[in-house]
Amino acid sequence: MRCASALARASAPLNACARRTGRGARARDALALKRATVGVRRTIEIESIRPRTAARARASVATRASSLDDDVVVVPGDYRVGGVLLGVALLTGPALHLWTQFLVHGVLGGFLAFQASRVRFRFTRTDLEVVFIEPGADDSAALATDVASSGDNKLQGGGENRWAYDTITNWEFWWPGFPCLVYFKETQTKSDGQPHFFPIIMDGKMLYEVMLSRLPPSQNEKPSPSEWSLDLALEQTQIGRQIKENLNEDQLRQIKEMKGFPVLDDK
Repeated sequence: MRCASALARASAPLNACARRTGRGARARDALALKRATVGVRRTIEIESIRPRTAARARASVATRASSLDDDVVVVPGDYRVGGVLLGVALLTGPALHLWTQFLVHGVLGGFLAFQASRVRFRFTRTDLEVVFIEPGADDSAALATDVASSGDNKLQGGGENRWAYDTITNWEFWWPGFPCLVYFKETQTKSDGQPHFFPIIMDGKMLYEVMLSRLPPSQNEKPSPSEWSLDLALEQTQIGRQIKENLNEDQLRQIKEMKGFPVLDDK
């Protein structure tokens, strides 16, 4: 009995220590679990915030891009001039058997139709640019296309196809109402002035309106787009005025009422 009592007294401190050690371990485990739980919660919160932050960043970038694009105007292609020439080719060749005229009009019409599918006039805040896109691509592709895509303009003075508005000294449009050719002269390429001529292989009315609003005034007063008509187009040339002299009153009235290409421009 004495031995058992002595053994119990001797082992009491060890048992107390063990109990304290157990309580400490449980406390440490509880603290570790709490820390782990907090860490998981923070991870979940961060992961849930990241998509929202990324979405806001993408929206911000999109907004900035949109605000930049709002000042850039791309004039879409138009196949009227090329189509008219191809129509003349069909008339002169198979119908009238004028094969030389058929070949000339057919080649020129096909070339202009192809150019209309890829050449785009782009107006930025400060410059007029010409870029090339893939034939058949959406016009919006021209927004991100580099000017280098159109190469070196060797036929009209050389250099890249970008001209600052403040270097353009004059521009003309033949003919308001039935546009076929656009001309402008600039001092960027040559100090004494370099002329440029482009066939209207793009939306002629839109091109005219943008040039009116962004380019310096032409040396010749330009009519409002609302005044466009066949009568106005004929008035621009000596031949046109001679044609009008041979028309009767009813025909003169009809050409004043004709605002564009029949069928194509019918509203």
